[in-house]
Amino acid sequence: MKNTAKYVLSVFLTLLFLYFAFKGTDFVQLWVTLRSANYWWVLAMLPPLMLSHLFRAWRWEYLLRPVKQDLRFRNLFSALMVGYMMNNILPARAGELVRPYAINKLEGVPRGTAFGTVFVERIFDIVSFMFVIALIPLVYTGPLTQAFPWLEEAGLWITGVTLVFLAGFAFLMVRRDIVMKILGSVTRRLSARKAQLVEHIAHSFLDGFLFLKEPKNYFTIGILSVIVWGLYIVMMYLPFYAFGLTERYSLGMGAAMVVQAISSIGIVIPTPGGTGPYHYFTIQTLTKLYGVDDELAKSYATVTHAVGFISVTLVGIFYFLRDRLHMSEVMRQDPVKGTAGE
Repeated sequence: MKNTAKYVLSVFLTLLFLYFAFKGTDFVQLWVTLRSANYWWVLAMLPPLMLSHLFRAWRWEYLLRPVKQDLRFRNLFSALMVGYMMNNILPARAGELVRPYAINKLEGVPRGTAFGTVFVERIFDIVSFMFVIALIPLVYTGPLTQAFPWLEEAGLWITGVTLVFLAGFAFLMVRRDIVMKILGSVTRRLSARKAQLVEHIAHSFLDGFLFLKEPKNYFTIGILSVIVWGLYIVMMYLPFYAFGLTERYSLGMGAAMVVQAISSIGIVIPTPGGTGPYHYFTIQTLTKLYGVDDELAKSYATVTHAVGFISVTLVGIFYFLRDRLHMSEVMRQDPVKGTAGE
């Protein structure tokens, strides 16, 4: 029932956002625009896209290093891409649960700990996203708040909540005695076996924050995060040339940063690979902020999403098969039960 509800919600959100994204579209003109694009510039997205994932895998190594040394970079990249592939085909960002399964199978990293580091990554992504949002006034002076009146207030709330979560988990990681007291009040009515399991899960998850005990790595992790988002912006910029947006609308790297920042909101919404929300927010950004022709904006959103979706899915499938992972095991993954046998 729970899985069915996730699929239904995911499909509903996908169709809802696609409807609003492409409502009133002249599909004949859309097809003409798609046919006239320079797809060499579209393919130029692939190098920065893959490089961004390579740098993500490198950053992940620093998060996992306190748990296990000498992790094979190839296995980190494999687990990352398998997780992203699953995000594209399963609802509710299920790939975030699959990645711990993959790195556990390839490197023996406890799943609960790996899940903790994935949680930390999401915090990094939110902080990076808010940093980019904060930089928008430096590259765009148009009607941002009129087009997206909720953006500034939502950003402040998201930043505040994120920092509170990070500080809270960091505190609990250091003060394990408090964790034991909290768990004791929760598990006292459970059997000894279940109580031990709950304690193991909690401590394993908090181990994902052990990188905080190594301040010497903070700078490297920060630089890698900046590089990842820089590559994302380059990835959004290059297709401008494919659709003539640089010549016709004078869109440059600053516009790419704005499109990347606002379209990232769509990726957060739990649809497979951001399908639907990505299209909606990208189209809205290009048409409302930069006056881009409707069908041109829709063509850009369709093509850029397709390139990212297809390439990540194909690479993920390659590693999934190469590492002999099994869909039956993937579908049974549970962030709670998955940590029991470690």
